[in-house]
Formats: sequence, C-alpha cells, structure tokens
Amino acid sequence: MHNLSVVRRTMPKVLSKELAERLYDTSYYGKAVVVTDKPAALLAATRKQWAMQTRKLQHQRASTLDAIKILEANRQISWRQTLRFSAKPPEEALEVAITFGTVETFVAFPPMCRTMYITYRFSKEQLYMLTSWMPEGGIVIFYE
Repeated sequence: MHNLSVVRRTMPKVLSKELAERLYDTSYYGKAVVVTDKPAALLAATRKQWAMQTRKLQHQRASTLDAIKILEANRQISWRQTLRFSAKPPEEALEVAITFGTVETFVAFPPMCRTMYITYRFSKEQLYMLTSWMPEGGIVIFYE
C-alpha cells in the first residue's frame, strides 16, 4: 500500500451508522468503496442511516432562523441527496460515488477510488490488488 494513509478502527456496534457518518466526510474528496462480505445488506442499512441523517439535517434547518445555518444545512442536504450508492459490480470505472462489493468483485473490477473501507479480513495479495489502483494520498480504513 504505497503512499496510502491507513486508518484502523474498532468495529462499531452499528457499522452502517458509522459508515454513513464517515462516507459523508470523505465523499467530498472523491469516490469511495466499501469492501464487505454482504454488500446488498450493508448497502441497504447504510442507505437507511444516510436517509435518517438527512432528515435530521432537514429538521435542524427548519428549526433555525439563522440564515447562515440555513444555507449551510441546504448545502449539506443537497450534497447528501445527490450522492449515489450501488452494490452492482462496476463495468469499467466506478459510476457512482459510493460502491459496495466483495473483495472478489473489486479484484475483477479494480476500484479507482480515493477512499476504501474494509469491513472483513481477506488475503494480503487481494488487499494489494485492491489498493494498487488507488491514487497517492488515498485512505484505506480497516474495521477490525
């Protein structure tokens, strides 16, 4: 993992909530990939958490009269509503902002992303194959 930042985190009780929070923070910097053994299930749970966080922002926006806070909330809500998630294997390049998949999927279709979240263990060779397409300065986050 040449010139990549590596972050190790403990596995949270609710992984989908953690991912929804972290994906919002890292999605500004480019596409993200979540490597998981159950992509469809984790995608659905993360999307639900994402929607809950968006509704919370909408509620905060509605409860304030401060124009600056309203503008910032509008910007955040717009960004959240435009991001797209997918658990389908990419054809040539990642077509959506956040893609969920297994290590086998991403070895077959190498992800060119800025941020990679790894939620389960697999071989070092597969890890090298996944991260070799990432740009310098990319971030790999391991949940252990």
